[in-house]
Amino acid sequence: MDQSAFYGVVSAINFTLLGLWWVAVKDRSGHAGNESLSPRTAYLVSLQFVIPGTVSLLAQVAPDVAAVWRIAFALAGVVGAVGIVLLSDEIRRTSDLRVAPNLFRLVGVPLYVLVVLVALFPVPSGLDFGLSPIQIEAMLLCFLVFLGVQEAWVVSMTPPRRSDRQA
Repeated sequence: MDQSAFYGVVSAINFTLLGLWWVAVKDRSGHAGNESLSPRTAYLVSLQFVIPGTVSLLAQVAPDVAAVWRIAFALAGVVGAVGIVLLSDEIRRTSDLRVAPNLFRLVGVPLYVLVVLVALFPVPSGLDFGLSPIQIEAMLLCFLVFLGVQEAWVVSMTPPRRSDRQA
């Protein structure tokens, strides 16, 4: 598949998911009581769609100029890793969940770190599986999109912490 076409599709999917997330947030915050979603949590989930969508757009700007996509992916990887850590902390703070936020951190942070490493350093021969660095980044983005959807599901379907509901 043409890389530009792939990143165009990934960008469109992520911005569509972002729009759907905004609708879900608006719908959930329309309910009375403590069921509403905190703005911080909503923003941190939205980052999980904004980051892959934005770097996918930037990967199309100048696909032959590696510095453009490499800088974009490196910065996005750092922001994404921080976002996952903050989101997992927020889920733990606002709900009774413990496994999901730990899994998000355990899977998400290494994925974003790999995004940074592939962007900044040459992939050792034998570990590239015959793929170019931009193709490896594409695979990592696929996993991150899947993870972002899981995060949105968990956040939108999890009731608030029991002590918060009783207050």
